[in-house]
Amino acid sequence: MAVIVILACSLIHQSTTQVVHAYSNKTKGAGAALFHEKGCEHCHGVNGHGGELGPDLSTVGKRLSKEKIEHQIQHGGAAMPAFGDVLQPDEVKDLVDFLHAKRKAPKGIPKNAPAASQSQ
Repeated sequence: MAVIVILACSLIHQSTTQVVHAYSNKTKGAGAALFHEKGCEHCHGVNGHGGELGPDLSTVGKRLSKEKIEHQIQHGGAAMPAFGDVLQPDEVKDLVDFLHAKRKAPKGIPKNAPAASQSQ
C-alpha cells in the first residue's frame, strides 16, 4: 500500500513539473502568427507601435523568463485576462517561444519613446 501512495505522489509531482523546451525559428514564426491571429496586438501593439491597454512586449524576453511569460498567458494577472482555457498547449508554447525571443527593441523606435497619443 505504501508503494502505491509513493508512486501516486511521484506521478502527481511529475505532472506538475514544467518542461522548458528550446525554441526554433519555426515555433517563433508560429507564435508571431498567433500573436496577430488571436488579437494580442490589440492590447500590446506590434513592434513597439500601438496597443494602449497592455505593456509593450518588444523586449519582454529580456525582462521575463519563459516560465513567467507562460504563467502570464495561462493565468493572466494585473489587467490581463487568463487565456489558459482559450489556447491549446502548443499555441501557448509557440507564443512563449515568440515572446521570449523578443529581447531587442525594433529598429527605428527610441528605447524610451512615449506611447502614441490618440488625437481626435
